[in-house]
Amino acid sequence: MSRRLDVALRPHPLDAATAVAIVVDVIRASTSLVTLVERGAGPIYIAQSVEAGRRAAAGWRAPAGAPAAGPDRRPLLIGEEYGLPPEGFDYGNSPAILAGAPVAGREVIFATTNGAPALHAAAGAGIVLVGCLRNAAAVAAAAWAAAGEGATIIIVCAGRSGGSTGWFGLDDLYAAGVIVERIKRLGSVSLLDGAEAAALVASAEPVPLQLFCRTAAGRHVTGLGLEADVVYSADVDRSRAVPKVGEELFLLRERA
Repeated sequence: MSRRLDVALRPHPLDAATAVAIVVDVIRASTSLVTLVERGAGPIYIAQSVEAGRRAAAGWRAPAGAPAAGPDRRPLLIGEEYGLPPEGFDYGNSPAILAGAPVAGREVIFATTNGAPALHAAAGAGIVLVGCLRNAAAVAAAAWAAAGEGATIIIVCAGRSGGSTGWFGLDDLYAAGVIVERIKRLGSVSLLDGAEAAALVASAEPVPLQLFCRTAAGRHVTGLGLEADVVYSADVDRSRAVPKVGEELFLLRERA
C-alpha cells in the first residue's frame, strides 16, 4: 500500500490523521532551524510570536520534560519581525549568519512571523519535521521512514502573513515540490492535488535561486540587504539535519 502525499498552501490545524507533517518556510525560518540544529544548537524552543519569545526569555525556566540545557545561562533569542532582528534579540532569522555564529550547545528561543506559527499549527500531527531545500533528501527519507505504509504525509507551506488569511509563498511551494520529488524516489506514493501542483512548479525551474529571486519573499529579503540568505536557502541537499518537534524542537505555549 502506498503512502499518501499532499501539500498545503497555507498552515492549518492538523490532527493525528496526518502521520507526518513537514513544515516549510524556506526563506528563511525552516532553513535557519536546519542550520541551528546542524551547528549543534539546542534545545530550540519555538515561540508563537516575538512578544511571546521576549516574555519567555525574561523569566526563563525550561519546560518540564525538556533536555538538560548544559551551562547555566540564558537562551539565545533568535528570530525576526518584518524580516529584521527584533529589538533585544541576539540574532535575526538569517541562516547565512547563523551558519557561522557560536551557537553550539546553546539553548534557543526562536520566533518568526510565519515559520514559528506554522509549526504550532501543525502540532497535532503524529510527527512534525522541518524541511527546506538544504535538507530536502534528508527530510524526505525521515518522513518516509516515519509514515509507514498507507499513512499520510503533508508538507505544510508557511506562506506569508497579511490580509485576513495571508498568502501562499511561491518559494515554499517550490521547496515542497522538490521534497515531493525526493519522496517519490523512495517508493510507491499517491499524490494528492497539492503535491501534484508543487511537483509541477519545481519541475518548471531547474535553478532554485532564479525562482527565489522572483518571489515576494526573495525580493523582500534582498531589499533588506540580506541577499546572502536567499542564496544560502536556494542550495539543495547540503544538510542531513532534520529538526523534529519533541526532539530538537519544543513548542512554547504561554501559560494562561
